[in-house]
Amino acid sequence: MVPGYLRSRRNLVSNRLFYFNIYRTLVSMHVLITTSTFPLNDDDGLPRFVYDLALAMARHCRVTVLAPHYQGAWRRENMGPLTVLRFQYAWPARSQRLAYGSGMRENLRASWQARLQIPAYTAALVVAVRKLAASKRFDVINSHWIVPQGLATAMAGGCRRPWVHAVTAHAGDISLLERLPVGRHFTRFVASRTDIFLPVSGDLGRRLQTLSGNSIRCEVQPMGVDFKRFSVPSPQDDAPRSVEGDFILFVGRLVEKKGAAGLLDAVNRLRSQFPQLHLVLIGAGPLQDRLRCQAAALGMASRVRFLGRLGHREIISYLHACRVLVVPSMVDERGETEGMPAVLAEALAAG
Repeated sequence: MVPGYLRSRRNLVSNRLFYFNIYRTLVSMHVLITTSTFPLNDDDGLPRFVYDLALAMARHCRVTVLAPHYQGAWRRENMGPLTVLRFQYAWPARSQRLAYGSGMRENLRASWQARLQIPAYTAALVVAVRKLAASKRFDVINSHWIVPQGLATAMAGGCRRPWVHAVTAHAGDISLLERLPVGRHFTRFVASRTDIFLPVSGDLGRRLQTLSGNSIRCEVQPMGVDFKRFSVPSPQDDAPRSVEGDFILFVGRLVEKKGAAGLLDAVNRLRSQFPQLHLVLIGAGPLQDRLRCQAAALGMASRVRFLGRLGHREIISYLHACRVLVVPSMVDERGETEGMPAVLAEALAAG
């Protein structure tokens, strides 16, 4: 028989070896993230929720990001611990219109050229994933948006893919698939070649289950936020001082589902009670001119400031300086709404 103290030491060594093996597996794990939205630098004002996720994952494993190329961007670069690769889908590079700026949805509505580039984009992404997988061993591929990233990765991997495929589902792609006549077929095809779906809200998870038509492995996983980055405003940035008095803050794209038009009406109703109250809108979009006209028609032009797209450090300063942040999401005329806006978590992190 083994003495008790030896058994306890042996168990301790066994436990340490177990956790060491888990750590070694995580460190050696290689994750590929495919996305259509990724910033060009740390503070360019483009949506950065995928970038922040990649940085968080890079603390535990190797991370490569595959994103569409923009004119003037590097094809390959290191952004801190991340290896970022950008694939070209139209020639010359300046003709790329589909995945430019803050989102595909606005580009598709604004440009016929962007619509024509959908097949080329998908084909280029399939080729890029296959080439990368042939040269490097990926343990996990995390596709952001079911279409086109999830669809292209499913096509690239086939039924016997050598990696775990996890698809993060956002509001835009699920709304699109619900409207498309072939949306259910696309969803079921991707589901047949996906190990797990990660919708960013419970509502999106339920809608995804309906689209797939059967039980799929689905786990709600909202996009996270780096609390340290939002907990302290930048001491060099005094931009909020230019706004006199208390102000309500809106941060987001100026599109219908973000609800900025309703927010203008609501602030107008508060004018008699709070005569010094101002409204600051950070963001750009197709409704910007219409919202300016609405503010002028309400006699609020002097109380409403449209700041356009700002860098993230400036946004953090405004979050700390505002009286309240308002996220007036709504269901637009196309039936679209938001999933889980990242600015909610960012505002909580900013206190």
